Amino acid sequence: MNVKYFIVKGKKKYLSIYVRFWDSNRIDQKTRTGFSVLFNDWSEKKQRLKIKATTTNVDFINDKLNNLELFLFDKYNNDYNNKKHISKAWLKNSVFDFFGRVDKNDEYKAYLVSWVEKFVKDAPNRLYRGKLIKPRSVKNYNGALNKLKAFEEHTKKRYRFEDIDLTFHQEFIHFCRDVENLNNNSIGNLISRIKTFCREIEFEGYNVNPQYKSSNFNAPKNETFDTYLNEEEINKIFNHDFSDNIRLDNARDLFVIGLRTGLRISDFLRIDKGNIIGNVINITTLKTEQNLTIPIHPQFQKILEKRNGEFPKKISDQKFNKYIKEVCQVAEINTPTYGAAIKEGSNKKELDIYPKYKLISSHTCRRSFATNLFLEGFEASVIMMATGHKSIKQFLQYIKASQDEHIKKLSKYWESKNK
Repeated sequence: MNVKYFIVKGKKKYLSIYVRFWDSNRIDQKTRTGFSVLFNDWSEKKQRLKIKATTTNVDFINDKLNNLELFLFDKYNNDYNNKKHISKAWLKNSVFDFFGRVDKNDEYKAYLVSWVEKFVKDAPNRLYRGKLIKPRSVKNYNGALNKLKAFEEHTKKRYRFEDIDLTFHQEFIHFCRDVENLNNNSIGNLISRIKTFCREIEFEGYNVNPQYKSSNFNAPKNETFDTYLNEEEINKIFNHDFSDNIRLDNARDLFVIGLRTGLRISDFLRIDKGNIIGNVINITTLKTEQNLTIPIHPQFQKILEKRNGEFPKKISDQKFNKYIKEVCQVAEINTPTYGAAIKEGSNKKELDIYPKYKLISSHTCRRSFATNLFLEGFEASVIMMATGHKSIKQFLQYIKASQDEHIKKLSKYWESKNK
């Protein structure tokens, strides 16, 4: 095997440095290294830049040429003796690999955004644990891609795999917080997805900066102050007369169904007659594909009876979240409550004390269901059979009881023990 560096004199002031690689009759190829030099700075005998060359990058270029030579020998030995195909473009591709260069069509092999674009495009056909990735996950990946594109546009820089270090992490967080006005939980979700991308990039055999594995490459999070409704509040909403407002009456009935089933909004908004078997609801959840059987609550049954067996009209998630705030406001669910909501004149949520109805969302349904049953003394394992939670730790995140209610429950318990 032989390697030779050379230049070809021409009309141009700066001349390309070529590399030629040959081994008997098996291979004889040449290609540009990507370096250019002045004719008088090149030593044909030593095949390197002269020590007294006018360029200030003499040592850098010569070191790269030395390392490239070693790289080509090692790569050829490995490829040839492992019976890999030595194509006509082997040398060019090997030089590209050494310098981390890629053709326009192969930018996904070196640049983060290009790789994520390909990942998102292929995501609907990707398998995770033997199953297709869910549309919701694809949507989340696409959201992360859009933020990465916005970040590159903001920094005027394209990030390669090796650039995903702790400096990238800090700058991306500052961008999301100060420019995009995202809260810590949203930023944390984006960081988690970037770490997922890095693991996939590494799994595919590309070199990615190992700093993404550092504990300092973390996902910031805020303590959440999720709101739930107690039994008294739910009954107040159920019993309120909305007969003069068809829109809110429909939203209230959907809300009560969510509060009394403990299902996610993606599931309780699609319940229909086919899910009713006797006095239970049987449904396979979209997110986890679990088959759940839940007894029909009396309030759910009364809603069906009021509507002559028909279900409330289906509405979008966005309309549901908007309308149930109105429902709770009209029903006077206005206890001062600490939580996060968008203030007038702001475009992001801020922690403060608000009338409770402002903090209500679709998540309130599931949290209220779990919390109220837990406070009534039901064992966590029984409630988990209805909610579909697989671990106690995961389930307990949904338990949101106020300090007053804890005091009432403890006082009642002490009284029963005293008797």
